[in-house]
Order: sequence, then structure tokens, then C-alpha cells
Amino acid sequence: MKKVIPMLKNKYLISTSILVLYVLILHETDIFAIKNKRDRIADLKEQIEIKRDQIEDLKVSLNELEDPRALEKYAREEHLFKKDDEDIFVFSFE
Repeated sequence: MKKVIPMLKNKYLISTSILVLYVLILHETDIFAIKNKRDRIADLKEQIEIKRDQIEDLKVSLNELEDPRALEKYAREEHLFKKDDEDIFVFSFE
């Protein structure tokens, strides 16, 4: 205990401790804000990769729809389009 009290009276130690405390915790770019920003950047990079994969899938689908038969099949299955002389029955199993 006697060794600790003189250290607490050292003005350099006190000022350095206050500066470190300010930089790590109290400043607007503290360690918590930096960690949150890095986590946000990682999340955004993951979202970019997901969007790129979705774009590639859409490009493949778009190339497949160049064929008129494939386009008709897509319209019938996904959007329930029909010809004028047809009736459509939709069965839903839930």
C-alpha cells in the first residue's frame, strides 16, 4: 500500500491514465465505435456477396427466358398466365 500511494501522486502517470481513458472510452471514435463500424463493414460485405450471387442467378434466368417456350413456361408457372381458351385450377396444400 505504501508503494501505491507515491505512484498515485505522480503527475505523469495520472495524466497518461486520463489520456488513455479519454482515447479508449470517452472520445467519439472510441474502441467501441471502431468495433461497431468494423462489424457493420463485415455485414455489408456479406450482403454485397449475397447480392452478387443473386445478380448472377438473375442473369442466368434472363438468358434462359430468351427462348419463347421457356418464357411461356415461366409465365404460366410463376405468374399463372393462361391462353384465352384455357382454365386454370390452382391447388394449395397447406
